[in-house]
Amino acid sequence: MVGVRAKDHEDKKRLILDTASGLFARQGFAKTSISELSSACGASKAWIYHYFPTKEDILFTLLRDFLVEVRARLGAIDIEGLAPEVSLYKFILECLRIYDDYRINYPILFNEMTVLTGDQQKELRAIEDVPVKLLTAIVVKIRPDIAEAADFRTPITLLIYGTINWTYTWYNPDGKLKLEQLADLVRDFVLGGIQTVDVD
Repeated sequence: MVGVRAKDHEDKKRLILDTASGLFARQGFAKTSISELSSACGASKAWIYHYFPTKEDILFTLLRDFLVEVRARLGAIDIEGLAPEVSLYKFILECLRIYDDYRINYPILFNEMTVLTGDQQKELRAIEDVPVKLLTAIVVKIRPDIAEAADFRTPITLLIYGTINWTYTWYNPDGKLKLEQLADLVRDFVLGGIQTVDVD
């Protein structure tokens, strides 16, 4: 019975989070009330507050769960023994697949994180740092001399990551350009750019 109750508890929390993500993405965090959320869940406000003390806790949990999933999927990429361009392609393609799978979460992540407390934002950024470190390792494999050029290493990594991150704003998954083709384009674009950077 304990296992059944635990699953029921998690299922109800997931219902709240999934419903909230849709509302936050469509109309924004500030314009979404707990009353509206509870109505969309077919429940009472007290029921919502039983699982999440505040609306900010819902947003934080939603973003944390999402970033943990991103970290797990990108962290599963084993770059050891792979050619640098293969590692880069695998990283880019998995990022694009994540953005395609979780398209609704990205507007929330970029638009609403600032309403959270400083400690909550710090925790989320710490989770996000793991994929950034993996991408940095790939960049260094491509250009080993960048490893000692801290003034260039971080900006180059973040430029690449930012370019990939923002594809959700324009990429049409129903268009002719498939994710694998887009990953090829981004990889070639990145490889061409990195090789021309003068870090001296």
